[in-house]
Amino acid sequence: MGTKPPKVILFIGHHKVGSSSLQDYLSRNALSLLRAGILYPSVESEGHARLLAAALGGKDTTRAQPINLREAHNALAFQMLSEAGAEAVPSSHRNLPHSSQMFCAIRSQIDVLRPRAVILCAEVFANFAAVSPQLIEQIRDFFSGSEVTILATLRRPDDYLVSWSGQRVKFGMGGPSLRDSHHLRDFGKTIHIDYLMMLRAWTEVFKDNAKFVIRNYQDVLKSGGAIDDFKAHSGIEFPKTLQTIPNRNPSLPLAITEIARRANDALDPVQAKQLRRYLIKWSKWVSLPVSKEIECFGYDNRVILSSLFSASNEFLNQFHPTGAFFPDFEDINRTRLIPELEAAAIALKTLRPLLLRSRLPGDVREFIAALSW
Repeated sequence: MGTKPPKVILFIGHHKVGSSSLQDYLSRNALSLLRAGILYPSVESEGHARLLAAALGGKDTTRAQPINLREAHNALAFQMLSEAGAEAVPSSHRNLPHSSQMFCAIRSQIDVLRPRAVILCAEVFANFAAVSPQLIEQIRDFFSGSEVTILATLRRPDDYLVSWSGQRVKFGMGGPSLRDSHHLRDFGKTIHIDYLMMLRAWTEVFKDNAKFVIRNYQDVLKSGGAIDDFKAHSGIEFPKTLQTIPNRNPSLPLAITEIARRANDALDPVQAKQLRRYLIKWSKWVSLPVSKEIECFGYDNRVILSSLFSASNEFLNQFHPTGAFFPDFEDINRTRLIPELEAAAIALKTLRPLLLRSRLPGDVREFIAALSW
């Protein structure tokens, strides 16, 4: 523990780059990290209470952590966005105080515990620039005087969008697919394609007082994954013996994603969730088309995506020593072997007999029996 301002490490996203696993790792090891002078701060009363209980040797907080503790800084970011006029805080983050109280809680932990380093980790920070750069200024001003390292991990946009769209389906959303060119162009106006918009405000606000480490997701995987890569590039020394954790947020197999997407549109949320659970469970038992061989865009939409991303690609190249952040950028224009609807048809033919004999509600079985494309 020290008297000078602590080093500050901000992980700002992107989405679908292992951030859930990283947050879980940091929150489960919060006490061990603190003993080593690294603060991963809680932001609200339940998180404070759980960590205090663990410090006293009481209730085991390593299992079934509440989301406001596990994803504390997502909670902070969502609350800041909501107060700035963006969408309401997701219902999974309940009973949050005002962001000013969250910052007071972080400041109190820094003042009392005097850590050598503070880590804030939230993929939701990636949304700040699209709403208001003032949110980024608020983070900068709060940590005024500290040495700051800002880390971000980015996937090539075609791989990212497939994963992000699958995530939306996994959590019950439907709507258009990536085969819809109008839908794809709408994505082009968001941080989900416009990485330049996501990052430039951060680089401008922190231009005088932060080191930026922008990582290609493929390089992250080669270095051992999100946790190992974060530890290697954070600029701080971690304790050697910390609790390991499994992958927190695996993606849906692509072969079943179209089935689940249509179910989300056609069924009530409870029934659609029941079907998704069956699809995920049984997809492990049968042979389905491999996700990396499934084409979700079509050639024309890949050309559109490449054009939409060109400015972001040029911006990112400055962060890579070779001048090519995505060395395989041209592969965006290459379609994969199996069209998405063909893969979904194979999955439906394979899984339909199992689903029709299952204990799913009658409405769900009727949906599966009638489903075609």
